[in-house]
Amino acid sequence: MRAAQKVLGIDVGATTVKFAALNGERLEYRGVQKIASAGNAAFIAQLAAIIAAPEFQDCARVGIGSPGPLDIERGVVIASANMPAVRDCELIPELKKLFPQKDIRLDNDANAATLGEKFFGAGRGHENFAVFTLGTGVGGGCVYENRLYRGFKGNFFEVGHIPVFAAAPESRLCGCGNRGCLEAYASATGVSASYKVQSGDVLTAADIAARAHAGDGAAQSAYSGAGEALGLAAATITQLMNITEFIFTGGMAAAAALLRPALEEAYRAHTFALFHPLAKFTFTEGDENAGIYGAAALFL
Repeated sequence: MRAAQKVLGIDVGATTVKFAALNGERLEYRGVQKIASAGNAAFIAQLAAIIAAPEFQDCARVGIGSPGPLDIERGVVIASANMPAVRDCELIPELKKLFPQKDIRLDNDANAATLGEKFFGAGRGHENFAVFTLGTGVGGGCVYENRLYRGFKGNFFEVGHIPVFAAAPESRLCGCGNRGCLEAYASATGVSASYKVQSGDVLTAADIAARAHAGDGAAQSAYSGAGEALGLAAATITQLMNITEFIFTGGMAAAAALLRPALEEAYRAHTFALFHPLAKFTFTEGDENAGIYGAAALFL
């Protein structure tokens, strides 16, 4: 991208909005804000203020990745488990009223992160792979035969809501309203919940990881359960789609050493042996900008 083709990438997460101008592969004017999730008007106003900032006046194109479900054809955020007050939000129509001269596009945040991996990250040069975004929740995206699939209204590959432990007694309630979802066990929130059940302590996933590395059995068990859940979800994808390459991104990816053993064991136990030598599990690190790159990649 030349300077005249600068893109503003906005990554809407569960608790923060990250944004930056992307000039080629270089990020400029990066910022982070706590998300204004009190309702549609506050959410739209926050993103509008970012787009209107002086630093981004030379960005004629704006890519936004947001949690869903979405209707990307209409540019609407239908709902979000992490932003319960934001519902049926006509995000793109309202932003285009404010910025008619700009090309503004919306996609699922995990789809955007998948594009970021495809063009800028671990998915470069790969034609078939799945991405799991491991943060406050669990999202996913899939590149199949060199193409990102979006599905019905952009809601393809909602891996966070694969029912991995739905049959277990007292399976955990997920933010989506169902029980036993991957997100309820393999997200940062899920690991914290698992640790609380076993120890009674309320800690962040990062603190639990530190305790696990120090030999805390309850902490190790919380991450082992998360790894098993990820392995079951990955096995399901392999058996359905024959995809054997998986990229795990987000803050939880830093705990690869804690997640990998149970993940690989569960994966092997629930896939045909012919897939085992093909399986590749990549955990990214230092990719806090992946969502921004992905939002900008909506124009690539």
